[in-house]
Amino acid sequence: MKINKLQLLSLSGILGSILMFAGDMLLYYEPVSGLEYDSVARMGTMPIERLIAGGLIGPIASVFSLIGGYLFYMVFRSVNKVLAMILFACIAIFFIVAGTYHAMFPNYGFVGRLPELLQPQQLLFIRTYLKSIYILISICGTFFTFLLFYLVIFKKSLYPKWMLLFTPTLLILMAGFVKDYIPYPLGAIVYGGWINLCFVLFFIVCLIHFSRRKIIDHELYEA
Repeated sequence: MKINKLQLLSLSGILGSILMFAGDMLLYYEPVSGLEYDSVARMGTMPIERLIAGGLIGPIASVFSLIGGYLFYMVFRSVNKVLAMILFACIAIFFIVAGTYHAMFPNYGFVGRLPELLQPQQLLFIRTYLKSIYILISICGTFFTFLLFYLVIFKKSLYPKWMLLFTPTLLILMAGFVKDYIPYPLGAIVYGGWINLCFVLFFIVCLIHFSRRKIIDHELYEA
């Protein structure tokens, strides 16, 4: 069966999200419950080689996720090319910066090997820098979500309204509510990988949907 372009982009997004999840697990996986989960403490005991591998996956994964994000331009360009480009720019910046954010996490493990007296100040520097990066990620993610909802609710496209329920920004907000209920040994997997698992689910839903749709307007799938 022939695979259309939106399916290929969805597959790229799935691959990027799975790679990022794998990077998370390399950085801090351990069999714990949600209540016991502490990624920073775990990284302080993780082998250096594993920390490096886990961090390096981030930028590589973001490339595949960025390619996957191009499907939003493909879907909405027939509705409004300018808004479709802005939508893609938001998610592209999101994935690029998220890859950088992920690549910084091994520093927690490196600092964990310093004498205890030196650790608090170094951890403060890392957290301050990562907080700045996270703010940029949040801005891009929020703007993307609002623009996506606007286009889907008020414009007609191949993107159905029910798919908004799987928007990662909404699912990510649920993380804090489920942490305390995650049983052993799934704490690091479910809560530690929550964000990337949300994107895996999101792109899987896109893949399923765009696999079922018949291509009515061939030009919509042209690059």
